[in-house]
Amino acid sequence: MPSALMMYKLQGALTQESIDALRRDAPDVIEQFKVPGNLVEVAGNVLDLDSNDIAYLEAIPPALREGMRATISSAIDADKPVHIGFSPGYDFEVRIWDYEQGVSVHLSGPYPPTIPHDRFASR
Repeated sequence: MPSALMMYKLQGALTQESIDALRRDAPDVIEQFKVPGNLVEVAGNVLDLDSNDIAYLEAIPPALREGMRATISSAIDADKPVHIGFSPGYDFEVRIWDYEQGVSVHLSGPYPPTIPHDRFASR
């Protein structure tokens, strides 16, 4: 289940300790997160993602991907913890909850083998 494992990697990178380390050691990464449209690029630079992980992120419709990026960036700015989740689904869907104690981003999407290869290439 590559997509769930990728979300696990994202979750690890968004702990308060990881974010504090980025602020201290790589503040440019925090600034890059603020730039619209670059979730895939930043995730690829920060995490140990393989080509399938990158292709999966790129297959997420741009508006949903941007919603995820903006939510994560806003939470980092507000010093809120970010919780990432994944569940299998027919098509891509993002649910976001913003509450006093943190922000949750839940991605639902098809398992990579069920996504047509031309869909990966089109994004």
